[in-house]
Amino acid sequence: MNNLEPGFQNALKNQRLIHGVLKRVHIYTTRVDYDDYFQEAMILYAETYDKYCQSKKDLTKFNSYVYQKLTWRLTDMLRREKKYYDFHSLEEFDFQRIPEEKSIVNLDFLKLSELSYLERAILQEHFIEGQPLVILAQRYNHTSRSLRYCRSKLLTKIKHMSTC
Repeated sequence: MNNLEPGFQNALKNQRLIHGVLKRVHIYTTRVDYDDYFQEAMILYAETYDKYCQSKKDLTKFNSYVYQKLTWRLTDMLRREKKYYDFHSLEEFDFQRIPEEKSIVNLDFLKLSELSYLERAILQEHFIEGQPLVILAQRYNHTSRSLRYCRSKLLTKIKHMSTC
């Protein structure tokens, strides 16, 4: 196994660079797993330093090289994590997994009068009928981003209505 001690010593000297990479990939200190990502970045830094010193001797370009390498690797980690949680997490209101007769019974708590026209359309067409938000965005002349925001608000409202 390679000796990573010089890499870790250099990483300790360049903690500011690592914090900058974390900020660049939108991992902020307010996240609960910030320290985990920081530690991963330290390990990646040390490994990269070791490999760089073995292949190249010009350390003047190392900081820009390691900055880009850490950015890519942490972005890949975030994508993998998001893909994992998207696949393994169940939405609270996944109407496709509920039989139709049960979904009608479970929707009695909804107060449709408290929902906007767009929220009712998203509830009916997106959640129940399964149409993608991109199609609904074209149909209702909105951006898909605004419909995702509206969907998020709708889920919060539905959750609140179900607890009352």
